[in-house]
Amino acid sequence: MKKNALGLLVAFAVMAPVAAQAAVQLPAGTQELGVQGNAKLGSDYQVNLNGSYGKFIKDNWELGGTTSINLNEHNKLAKIGVFTEYNFVNSTNWVPYVGAATELAALNYNEDGVGADLGQNGDSWALNVKLAGGVKYFINPNVALSAEVNYNIATDDIEFTGSKLKNSMTNIVFGTRFYF
Repeated sequence: MKKNALGLLVAFAVMAPVAAQAAVQLPAGTQELGVQGNAKLGSDYQVNLNGSYGKFIKDNWELGGTTSINLNEHNKLAKIGVFTEYNFVNSTNWVPYVGAATELAALNYNEDGVGADLGQNGDSWALNVKLAGGVKYFINPNVALSAEVNYNIATDDIEFTGSKLKNSMTNIVFGTRFYF
């Protein structure tokens, strides 16, 4: 009896990951809700939050909408746009992906947070293009943890690095994706 129980336990331990891996599928019609972000805490805080909603139009290929905000003590940047993403589903719980987005961006800054050459206060609008690559780890068929590196380039200087404005930025973000 003990041998049977031990054998059954070993069989479940071996088969459980295989069953979970086989469950990772992203067929057409699946919907995804994503939340990503990063934060730098302290006296010069910075918070970057991204949200997305998409639908798979073909197996592994998603189209959707995205929004993000980037806040610190002196500056506020908001983006809204559309994205596409292709997921490389395989026989593991790890699913690499690549994506692209086009976003309308609005920046509001004040003199205290920027160099003197920018003037007192300001608003700026730009078109932003984002290229992304990352990986999702499915903890179950409906929830994945994600890590992403994305490169943003805009038609105007909207990204802050220290006290200077630039038209491009590379971000690393972590998040969660929910599937239904």
